[in-house]
Amino acid sequence: MVGYLDMTDPSQQCPDSWLKIASPRSSCGKRTTQTCDSLSIPTAGASYQKVCGRFRGYQIGTTDAFYDVLHLGVNIETHFADGVIVTYGSPGRRQHVYSYVAALWESVGGTICPCAGGAAPPLFVGSDYYCESGNPVQEHHPTNMYSSDVLWDRQQCGGNETTCCDPPDIPWFCKTFSTPISEDLEVRICTDESSVDNENVAIESFELYIQGEISGAIG
Repeated sequence: MVGYLDMTDPSQQCPDSWLKIASPRSSCGKRTTQTCDSLSIPTAGASYQKVCGRFRGYQIGTTDAFYDVLHLGVNIETHFADGVIVTYGSPGRRQHVYSYVAALWESVGGTICPCAGGAAPPLFVGSDYYCESGNPVQEHHPTNMYSSDVLWDRQQCGGNETTCCDPPDIPWFCKTFSTPISEDLEVRICTDESSVDNENVAIESFELYIQGEISGAIG
């Protein structure tokens, strides 16, 4: 295991680059009003061709999935989705691994998940993402944590989101690369609006594994 966090354990603390959210669910969110806050996941120079992991989190406020691709453009180096983005490579040469995306609500509009009819992901993301909203109604409340609906858990996909719970491996992902990689992984929490008075994505727990560790962890 190269990366791990479990904020249900009282002894765990958020990384310095992330904000501790104490209530209603102990979790870690984006600290700044900038687009993304980053956590480096060192791989100790190990060569790997496969990454697996899982994330558990909550929607806060007005997250809007891939909607910003439509008016902010596509740039893996900054913000292309509201959610948790896993990449490898240093800034300026990042490569996408997987994204866990949070939508505004489950109903209609460009701000919902692609699986519910919302804006499509960038080409470099392809199908390497999960998307869900924790908000079951077509209204929104800035800074509210939708704590009754865990994201990316294959449950409570209501409204237009029914097919968002179809992928059988949720919450786990595994991605295989054609050539070996030896660069560190990176986990970024991204939103296009302020975490202070509008939106955030809260990570309650995650695990990340690279090739050689995976079979025993996931089976």
